[in-house]
Amino acid sequence: MSSKIPYKTLNNNTKIPLLGFSSWGWGDTVQGIIGQGVKDAIDLGYRYFDTAPNGIEQEVGDALYEKITDGTVNREDLYIVGKLWDPKVFHDPALIKDAVLSTLRNLNLTYLDSYILQCPEGDLQFVDTWHEMEKLVDNFVVKSIGLSNFNEKQIDHLYTSARYLPVTNQFDCNPYLMQVELCELCKSKSLAVTVYNPFGSSTLLEDATINNLAQKYRKTAEQILLRYQIQQGHVAIPIAISKNKLKENMDIFKFDISKSDMVALGKLDRNKQYTSFSALSYVIIDAKSLSIDKLNNFFSFFHK
Repeated sequence: MSSKIPYKTLNNNTKIPLLGFSSWGWGDTVQGIIGQGVKDAIDLGYRYFDTAPNGIEQEVGDALYEKITDGTVNREDLYIVGKLWDPKVFHDPALIKDAVLSTLRNLNLTYLDSYILQCPEGDLQFVDTWHEMEKLVDNFVVKSIGLSNFNEKQIDHLYTSARYLPVTNQFDCNPYLMQVELCELCKSKSLAVTVYNPFGSSTLLEDATINNLAQKYRKTAEQILLRYQIQQGHVAIPIAISKNKLKENMDIFKFDISKSDMVALGKLDRNKQYTSFSALSYVIIDAKSLSIDKLNNFFSFFHK
């Protein structure tokens, strides 16, 4: 696995890059742009691509296919994640096979490295959904399965009957939302923490402690926030699309934040969450009326 980004070994003995390229939050706001972002990311050394059926899956797949077929990267050197999306629709066990096959068609792939059960909701029987997803592993459609936005109680409940343990839990985490108990539970179960909103909000990016550390280490606030996650053993999938931002995000593996500074960052916790999935759905549906700049201002986790 040749890459400039270090890897973490998961509980099924596969390896995942510590830093990934995320396309889940953009929706169709970046149609015609996201493909170039994927290709730039591969050229820079990104090997982890987190995807979702959000209107741009096929463009992401076309870019991956181009880079694989032109010899830039081998498929086996990529770690590609898909998501079981709308919990009110696709979490119906009868629809799961069609959902994953649709993702594979859009991404021009024969298998996924991981397939994520996204957002358990209400009284839905997500355990039944999980058991159906386990069949995807049995049939070599996916190499592993994982979770997103599961809390401690839901994880414990799932573990009582799972044949295949989830390899990761993706959730919102940053110095203003430390999620200490959830992180500790995941680590106690060898369940990798994947952080999809490491930059929090504009308020976090303007925080004096973070900006003082940025000056101290001669890095950006975003780089401090990414490095903070990496030093906790977390995987980070920030949303970025421009080549400069992708390159900047990679430049976090040649410095360490001191123990005392890590403690200072840990004291910033406000238990404040900025990611809103109901609002995100609105943006994806009505994205054509908004520019990417407006999205960056409206949603803290949209970064060009």
